[in-house]
Amino acid sequence: MKTVPAGMTLPQNLAEIDAQYLTDILRSQGLIESSNSITSVRESGVGMTAGYFSDIKKIKVEFAEPTTCCDAFVAKAWPDFEMLPSEAISDMFIKDIKGYMMKEAGFFPRPKVFLADYDASQNRWGLIMEDVSGFAEQKIHENEMGLDEVMNLIPALVDTAIAWEGCHEGSRLAELKTAGVEHWCSDENLAVYREVMPGGAKLFDKVVSLADSPLTNGRPWDQLLGMNVAELFTRKLEAFFDPIKPENGGTCTLSHGDLRGDNLFICDKSQAYPDGWLTIDFQLMFQGPVPSDLAYLMSSGTVLPEVYSSPNRQLIMRTFYDLFKSKTQRYPDYSYAQFEQEYAIMTTVLYVYYIGMGGAIWRSAAFENEGAGRVELGSEGATEQDLDAEELRKRMWWGKAIANFLANFQSYDLAEKMDQLPDNVGEMGQWGELPEHLQGG
Repeated sequence: MKTVPAGMTLPQNLAEIDAQYLTDILRSQGLIESSNSITSVRESGVGMTAGYFSDIKKIKVEFAEPTTCCDAFVAKAWPDFEMLPSEAISDMFIKDIKGYMMKEAGFFPRPKVFLADYDASQNRWGLIMEDVSGFAEQKIHENEMGLDEVMNLIPALVDTAIAWEGCHEGSRLAELKTAGVEHWCSDENLAVYREVMPGGAKLFDKVVSLADSPLTNGRPWDQLLGMNVAELFTRKLEAFFDPIKPENGGTCTLSHGDLRGDNLFICDKSQAYPDGWLTIDFQLMFQGPVPSDLAYLMSSGTVLPEVYSSPNRQLIMRTFYDLFKSKTQRYPDYSYAQFEQEYAIMTTVLYVYYIGMGGAIWRSAAFENEGAGRVELGSEGATEQDLDAEELRKRMWWGKAIANFLANFQSYDLAEKMDQLPDNVGEMGQWGELPEHLQGG
């Protein structure tokens, strides 16, 4: 745990993390001599992989004296521009920073951390870590993971799942509660998605039903799965996730919650990084069944199509399951059938995000003719040639994720199973309707 040293304050913004601030942090941890200091910094952005709810910069430094200390950092602080209410940003920041404050043993491999601390009462937040991009390859969506790379993630994912198994109760639950890490099926979490998914469901159904859209690659969902799958899922949300509740016999461990390419780095195995990979960004952590992170990764568009094809998917799943079964103390009777059922259910988490959190994107495209989704939903006949580089990048990973969603829905007959489930009992948000130019046809 790298808390702010005595005599120092946490930054109010990214600009306060300068040469002197970094010098003081490194001196306090004995990483440089008291006589040494940072003499210059070169700052840069992190490109299109940057998050939306914090300000982030890369910092390359030079020292006054020779040292073996790290000279490349990534710093994160409170955003100058708040895209969400302050309370929502604060909740995500707490969860993210708590992820970097966790003990290394039994947690996801992470970059070295030099500061991970916050004071919510003063709205001061600070996160400084090693910039690993100099020796590790970020698995951005342009560079999907192959089978060997996915297989290499499994041992550390299993070890983390083992370390946190049964975390829905006892001291581990108390620890997670302080970080705001709820179970995926908590009343609070499901209430969020019952509220936001209706606003995006019908629009997302429209997107994936268009045969001529680059996002569907000529495979419209209405012809392959039936009509209005997102709307159906939104109405059945509670019952669909019911089997993974611990009180219903579901397994439970800690999930990273957003294990996808932009948050993954692959490196050579070393003493510092013995797993050969590491991950960042813990603001979406949740409690959930054992295969949660594996299922999310496989649905994200981060993996090549050949990886989520049936033979390789089964190899990955069986390898994960067998290793988990060989180590578990909490779930000795965990069957492969239950593992596969939990995996199938959790492949839909990112799909939920696309419908719910993505609702603002789809509405902006449909009603304001703005953003990367206006090709499908806009009223002015936009094509991909009208989009800028950032919009095209978004569409690139949307298309890959949509292809993976479809593969999972087909493999596990999810739409057919949803159709047999009862409707939600809890209150739901307002349904978003199609604008006139999208109705019919």
